[in-house]
Amino acid sequence: MQSTWIPLDKIQPILGIEGFFVAWISIPIAFIFYIFFLKKITEKRHYNLRTRFKEVPWFLLISTVLTLIQYYLIDNFPKELLLYRAASYIALIALLVGAMAIIKIAQIYIYLYLFFSNMSHGVPKLLANMFTFIFSLIIANMMASSVFEIHLSALLATSAVFSLVMGLALQDTLGNLFAGVSLQIESPFKIGDWIEVHSGDEKWLGQVQEITWRATFLISFADELIMIPNRTISQSQIIIISQGNKNIRLNQVFRFPYSESIEKAKNAIREGISEVEGIMTDPPIRILIIETNESWVAIKVFYSLVDFSTRYRIGDQIITKILTSIQRNGIKMQSPRVELIKE
Repeated sequence: MQSTWIPLDKIQPILGIEGFFVAWISIPIAFIFYIFFLKKITEKRHYNLRTRFKEVPWFLLISTVLTLIQYYLIDNFPKELLLYRAASYIALIALLVGAMAIIKIAQIYIYLYLFFSNMSHGVPKLLANMFTFIFSLIIANMMASSVFEIHLSALLATSAVFSLVMGLALQDTLGNLFAGVSLQIESPFKIGDWIEVHSGDEKWLGQVQEITWRATFLISFADELIMIPNRTISQSQIIIISQGNKNIRLNQVFRFPYSESIEKAKNAIREGISEVEGIMTDPPIRILIIETNESWVAIKVFYSLVDFSTRYRIGDQIITKILTSIQRNGIKMQSPRVELIKE
């Protein structure tokens, strides 16, 4: 007869040697893949994976040792003794710790896949957390149904009142969650992209740093951390300014009187901007006449930046260098003209 409320006869088949063998083998396989194929990932990603590689063996070791202890107690002590009855509790703890180890191993493989498939882009925490949450629910449901014969899916399905109360209480949280999931499915922007978000009279401009369950985080030009709820993002107009390596074309206009040589003015602009670092060569710099009137010719220089976050710093250098080049070549720019009307 079972001496405790814990069904030891149902836990023991789960704590079999085959499962531990697969779990222990999966760790070095994942580590070898990490060493050979993910050398070029960012330091933040290296820290993420190394932390998990350090944690997982400890969970798995604890579960393995507890499993061996409970088998030893069952084989060497009669059922009447307390040590034999303690084996049930030890087995349950081994099962729970082992389940945590399996979830963490699954996290490692999820991150390996996401990092490998998105080598040049960031991976939102929301995406990894979704996989972890779903996998954890599957493990919890399997343990509850196979060990205690508790079917969580049926229990949740019949709890209509509980679901209604929780839905109302977590309305904003769930709204942000599903909005975040929708953003991941549609993927209009990725971590590292520069975006401009318009919501009513509010406007935010920044580089996407993270997408979590609740919000999207941007870093502005002033290094301010901007947190925008996912629900607001999904209902706003989004302008994707810089996506991956494809930066938007920036420009600067210079006006010259007709008395100056247009070719000489263009060469002076080209000479000045060529002295500035941080400008992309593909697409190349373009210097074009974009407007004329009776007094002046407007020449616009188009360029793209290697790093969009340097927009204002590089923009200042471009204007400074071009103006210096124009002055050095003895070219006069068109001065503003004010007409006075006599009555």
